Amino acid sequence: MNKQQQMQGILKDTVDYYREDPSGRRSVTDDGDCMYTWGKNHCAIGRYMRDEYQDETWENNNMSVNELCDSADDGVWNIDWCLIDDAQGLEPNFWKNLQDFHDSHSCWITEDDYNKDEEPIGLSRVGKDNYRVIERKINMGGYDD
Repeated sequence: MNKQQQMQGILKDTVDYYREDPSGRRSVTDDGDCMYTWGKNHCAIGRYMRDEYQDETWENNNMSVNELCDSADDGVWNIDWCLIDDAQGLEPNFWKNLQDFHDSHSCWITEDDYNKDEEPIGLSRVGKDNYRVIERKINMGGYDD
C-alpha cells in the first residue's frame, strides 16, 4: 500500500468511525477540550497511537500535533514516535489536518444538534466539504514529503 492509499484509508476510517456516534465516540472532556484519549474514547489521532500513549493521564494528552512532532527523541520533526507501526511514515500536516477536521464541531451533527428535517447524525455539510478537501489534497500529492 502506498502512502496515498494509507492516508485515504485512515481518512475514511476516521469518518466512518465518528459518523456513527460523533458525541459518544469523540474524545472530549466535560469542559469541551479535545484530548487524544478521554476515558475509553480516542480522537482521530489517538486511535492510531501506541497503547502506552492511549491513557488520559499521559502528560502529552492535550498537545497539538506540532508539539508532538517537536517531542520526537530522534531529533526529526515527526509524530511517528507515538503512532502504531501501520500509521507511521506520513506527513505531519496530514495528521494536523485530520485532527482539525475531527476536532471541529461544525464538521459533525450530534444528537444535541440533530433536527429531523435536516441532515442525519454524523458528518455535516461542512464536514463533507472538509473531507473532500483533505481527500483532494491526498490525491494531488499535497502531503508528499
